[in-house]
Amino acid sequence: MTIQKKSTLAFVLLTTFFLQACTKSLVVKNVNYAQQIESVLIPDADGNVTDVRHGLSYSILPFQYEEFNDSTTVKVSEVRMIRNHQGYYFITADKFKHVYVMAPKRGELKLERKILVDEEGLLSPAFNWREPVVQLIDNTNNVVILLNEKGIYVEEVTS
Repeated sequence: MTIQKKSTLAFVLLTTFFLQACTKSLVVKNVNYAQQIESVLIPDADGNVTDVRHGLSYSILPFQYEEFNDSTTVKVSEVRMIRNHQGYYFITADKFKHVYVMAPKRGELKLERKILVDEEGLLSPAFNWREPVVQLIDNTNNVVILLNEKGIYVEEVTS
């Protein structure tokens, strides 16, 4: 092997080694994604909601279709949304029977769980963050339900 080929080979190997060392990704652990206060979002005529504070926008129509089997017109006046410490979004609205737990994905929200909270439909829902759970309050009925990404949260009582 000539000196030029050896130099080229050494250069390629060193460059590969340094590039691999530079591409290690930075990982920050123990991130808390929780929103302390719910977002109250007003759908536009096309069913889109925008949370300017958190930089999120999506259509409410797929949720509305799940609830009412109708997405031809917007049927809700407000959408309630909060995010828990794990990064899941909890979404509901007046007259919804369910809370939708959505996982953020690249360019989409993916349904993780659909939680039945009221057979008749919520009348005046509101969310609060109460670590480690999301608190759902139906203000009209004074009902409080604790939720996490797995469903309705029931505290274990130890005696």
